[in-house]
Amino acid sequence: MSVHQLKDGRWIVKYPDPEKASGSKREYFGRGASAESRARSRDRELDLKHTKPRAEDTAGPSFNDLSIEYLLEKKFQGHPARAVESKLKSVINPVLGSIPAIRLTHEDLARFVRKRSQTVKASTICRDLSTVQAVMNWAAKKRPPLIPMNPLRGYSPPASDDAILSPPTTAEVTAILKHANDRLRRFVMICWYTGARPGPVEVLSLKWDSILWETEVIRIISANKGGIKLRDVPIHPGFLLELKQWRDEDAKKGLANGPIIHYGKKVCSIQRIDWSWRKAKKKAGITRRIRLYDLRHLFVTSAIEAGCDYKTLSDVVGSNPETLRRHYQHVSTAAKVALIDRMPTLATAGNH
Repeated sequence: MSVHQLKDGRWIVKYPDPEKASGSKREYFGRGASAESRARSRDRELDLKHTKPRAEDTAGPSFNDLSIEYLLEKKFQGHPARAVESKLKSVINPVLGSIPAIRLTHEDLARFVRKRSQTVKASTICRDLSTVQAVMNWAAKKRPPLIPMNPLRGYSPPASDDAILSPPTTAEVTAILKHANDRLRRFVMICWYTGARPGPVEVLSLKWDSILWETEVIRIISANKGGIKLRDVPIHPGFLLELKQWRDEDAKKGLANGPIIHYGKKVCSIQRIDWSWRKAKKKAGITRRIRLYDLRHLFVTSAIEAGCDYKTLSDVVGSNPETLRRHYQHVSTAAKVALIDRMPTLATAGNH
């Protein structure tokens, strides 16, 4: 009868079977935008008449379909492939993926920008938008084209904001914790005392067996950012008491072998924590922009200001020493002033 997409993502052409009065045949064309294009070409060849065309039949491939095809054809190598795929899957497609690509509008991008601006800088949003435009331009230029044109051409992204955000102060974090639920409290304190990356790979993946009580360290599996893969972070004395209290609470609930941050089961998405963070920040009366990731920035900043060497710091936070030097040069003003103040004064004034 027409072109259809099966639940498993495959595109088919369905048409009457001339050998059976009430039967039909199917031709399969695989998955992705190219498969859909081939299916529609075959449909035109058969000159089938669509009596009740479905919305997805007339609108063309969704942005999600294009992004899958884009990743397959571009054949990115190594880390760039994982980064682009992760950005499309976890950030872009949840907002834009279900929309037919040809029907995307500038307002759709503006909605995406508004949502992202709640948690990241404008410079990050600009990189997200460049990925969207890359997929759309590729689809329009492909031969044969997957979409007749890129409807998002001419969209003006927000001005890049490379200004350095001041990390949260102790007073601000304390105020936020007063309004935090148990999950957020645990999350914030782990970030505060370990400098771990606030996300599903490091903080949210921590389980009770990640804590080595005899040596009083937390064993953290590092995100793939170029640093060491596994690191043992000493537990701050004040934090140790808090951890033991959490452990005892979870043991009473039969959760002594599970994740440290949970709501009866593991928290898999940082979005749930981020929503709690923004809600608690609002209740605390804090209006300036502070992100969860700024807790890690605060840890690194404090360590540098205290005179910690980059090699030791890299072992604790799981970043390459050169990366720390490059990204945190601006935060060591106090340390620089302290260094200059320690220089001996030359007794030259008035001695000509």
